[in-house]
Amino acid sequence: MNEQMSPEDLSLQNSDLIDEIIRMSDFSFERLPMLDIIGERLADSVALALPNMTGTLCEASLTQLDYVPMSQVLDALPGPALLAVCSSHSLYGQILLTLDSTLVLTALELMLGGSAKGEAPRATTGFTAIERGFGKRLAGLIAHELQRNLAQVGDVELELERIETDPDSASVAQPASLCVRMQITVVLAGHGGMLEVILPYDALEPIRPKLSRIHFGGFSDEGSPWRDQLAGQIERATVELEAVLTDIRLPIQDIMAWQPGDTVNLWIEEDHDATVLCAETPMFHAALGKRNNGNTAIRITEALAPEEDPSHGRNDH
Repeated sequence: MNEQMSPEDLSLQNSDLIDEIIRMSDFSFERLPMLDIIGERLADSVALALPNMTGTLCEASLTQLDYVPMSQVLDALPGPALLAVCSSHSLYGQILLTLDSTLVLTALELMLGGSAKGEAPRATTGFTAIERGFGKRLAGLIAHELQRNLAQVGDVELELERIETDPDSASVAQPASLCVRMQITVVLAGHGGMLEVILPYDALEPIRPKLSRIHFGGFSDEGSPWRDQLAGQIERATVELEAVLTDIRLPIQDIMAWQPGDTVNLWIEEDHDATVLCAETPMFHAALGKRNNGNTAIRITEALAPEEDPSHGRNDH
C-alpha cells in the first residue's frame, strides 16, 4: 500500500528538490564516467585485500557515487569516524578517506586475533591511540588499493599524510568546492561498515581528460594494472593437493566385511611413488619420506604433463 502524503509534506519535498536543483546549478562541471568504473574496481580490490590483513572473508560494494559540495560531505560524516588525509604530487589537492567506527573496530578486533563471530563492536565516542594506529594501517591499505586503481588513468602516487577525527581538521577543500564522493559498504565478519572516498573535483584536473571518457579495455601507456592485479591475486590464491599412494579395486562385499585390525594389501613396493593431485588432475610423482621432526613429507620426483582430451579436435562428421 502506498503511503499517502499530506499537502504540507508534498510542498516540503518539492521545496527541498528545488533547493537542490538551484544549489547544483551553481556548479559548472561534467560527470567523469571513469570514476564509476574505478569505484567499482576499488570495491572489488578492497574485498580482496582486507582478508590478507584481517584473516576473514570480506564483501564490498559501491553503493553510491555523487557530486556534492565539501560542506555537505562534512555534514554527512558518520560520527565518530577516522579521517585519513592523502596527498599526491600528481594531483592539485588532497584526497580524504573516511572510515566509520564499525569498520575500524571490527578490523581491529580481527587483526588482534578476535573471533569473527563475536559481538558487534562497542559504541564509541572517540578512538584511543591504539585504535588510531590500527586505523592508520587500514587506511594505508585502502589508499594503496585506490592508487592501484587510479593507475588506469594516470601515474598517481598516494601518500597517507595523517589521521584525524575532527572533520574541520580533515577538510581537503573549501566548503563550497565540488567533490566526488564514493560510498562503499564493507561487510567484515558479519558487521557492515562504511568507507567513503572524497575526491575534490579541482584536485582531479591533471587526470580529468582521461576520467571524462570510458576506456574499453586495451593497453595504455601506464601499462595494464588490471592484469597485474589479477596476476597478484592468483599468486596469493591457495589450492588443495592430495597425495595418493595407490589406487586399487576391490569387491564391495570384501569392503563390507572389513573389521578393525584387518590388513589390506595395497600390492605396491615400499619405495612406490605417490601421485599428487590437484582438482583430480595428476600433477606430480613424489617419493614418501619423513622430516627430522617426524612428520611425513613427500619429495617431487617427476612433473606430469596434463592429459589431453581424446575427443579434442576430433570431427565426428
